Amino acid sequence: ARLWDAASGECLHALEGHQGIVYCAAFSPDSQQVVTASDDETARLWDAASGECLHTLAGHRGAIFCAAFSPDGQQVVTASGDGSARLWDAASGECLQTLEGHRDEVECAAFSPDGQQVVTASYDKTARLWGAASGECLHTLEGHR
Repeated sequence: ARLWDAASGECLHALEGHQGIVYCAAFSPDSQQVVTASDDETARLWDAASGECLHTLAGHRGAIFCAAFSPDGQQVVTASGDGSARLWDAASGECLQTLEGHRDEVECAAFSPDGQQVVTASYDKTARLWGAASGECLHTLEGHR
């Protein structure tokens, strides 16, 4: 992945370290960090100013397709081909919760605007709402064909 200056088009940093395709990259709400998600089964947290890798988020057993910060920037959610999503502490890189229950790959995950819930979307044709603090599945949203 690369960080670019939007005004000049200049490449600021090459974020090197993943051993596979990088599927997703996202800024933290304060723009101080970047998270990347890769098919090497890891996500990485980077310092946006220096390009330094701060943490490697490892534990999924499949490609990570999506990663996003919580609205307060304190957590990251990852969505994986192993059928799970995980919540991570952005400061330490520690896994806080594993969200399991989908029957196929989880392609996307996002926090609610208040950071209290996480939504995941899967190839199993469902979306699920989860409590961000508890990791509990609150609702399974069905109906896609």
